[in-house]
Amino acid sequence: MRQNEIIIIGAGIVGVMLALQLATKSNAKITLIDKNSAGNGVTKHSFAWLNVSYGRPDNYQKLRAQALNAWHELDKATNHDLNIQWTGAISWQESDEATLAFIQSHQAQKFKIEALSQEAILLKEPLLNSSPKISAFAVDEGAIDPIAVTNQLLQAAIKKGINYLPHQEVTALLQDDTGKVIGISTANTQYLADQVILTAGVDNKMLLNALNIDLPITISPAIIIRLKHEVFPSLTKHIISNPQMEIRAIDDQHLLVAEDYIDDAPENSPEIIAKNALKAIERALSPLAPVLSIDKVAVGLRPMPRDEMPIVGFLDSHQSLYLISMHAAVTLSPLISQLAATEIIEKRTEDALIPYRLSRFKITQQ
Repeated sequence: MRQNEIIIIGAGIVGVMLALQLATKSNAKITLIDKNSAGNGVTKHSFAWLNVSYGRPDNYQKLRAQALNAWHELDKATNHDLNIQWTGAISWQESDEATLAFIQSHQAQKFKIEALSQEAILLKEPLLNSSPKISAFAVDEGAIDPIAVTNQLLQAAIKKGINYLPHQEVTALLQDDTGKVIGISTANTQYLADQVILTAGVDNKMLLNALNIDLPITISPAIIIRLKHEVFPSLTKHIISNPQMEIRAIDDQHLLVAEDYIDDAPENSPEIIAKNALKAIERALSPLAPVLSIDKVAVGLRPMPRDEMPIVGFLDSHQSLYLISMHAAVTLSPLISQLAATEIIEKRTEDALIPYRLSRFKITQQ
């Protein structure tokens, strides 16, 4: 019997996790291809917060909760070698009333979120200069080093036999006369496959445009700032998120900060945003905290579906082309890769993915 051949375009954290899942669950010949090296696209420029504390208490919220459980399971399965920082996350809203409503709505759905008093916040984060009367503490949340995790999982996938092709940009999807996708083209060669999986972030849109599929995503830039300081263990002990800042410690000498990209105006350049963020963080921290300075500023270009929900599933009646496009890729990656692998290998529908098909946008497809 001929071995099934699958090509995955995009070796970010989603593509790598999917390659590992497919290699574990099938005997297919799997090729993972990327225009860069693994994890060096938007994965690299991610705040990488594994979170459920998100202001949408609906089915998508439950999907994120399942994804967080999948991260905990993956952590155990890898004997904690991924070095996930399960610190929990402290957050608050514009007002105490909004924070309380946030906590209550999540608790009503059985999410592990606690209310912290002002005194309890300062016990957990003694170097905060001030804090609100109430905050939310998401006990089970954490963060990862996205490049390190991606590369560890890539090595596991390679050991299981996948073919990894870095620095090869896919220029087109190949189709036969019936419209079935039969492979890909790069600048130098063509690769044939029974199925092609798109996990290429914002590049998915260009590849699908050639098939007359207008993928309903926009580019959502985010500014990621790394701050440095003298050696000071656990300058912040948890992920901290509020209207003024989103920060976490990545080691004993660096903080990671996430900021919104506003526009292309000079006064809103990433460098200016970084300087303003630094000033806000300095005001938020006690004078006992070490001096901070900007180490690095980067912009990550994330795909944002029109309704902000993931887009996952087969795009053709031949089941030869499968898409995964989502904004919260790091958080959702272990769960979505598990579910997608089942659909791809077994050709059966995963109920959890039904709300996230491209067809909800009424897009014309071939």
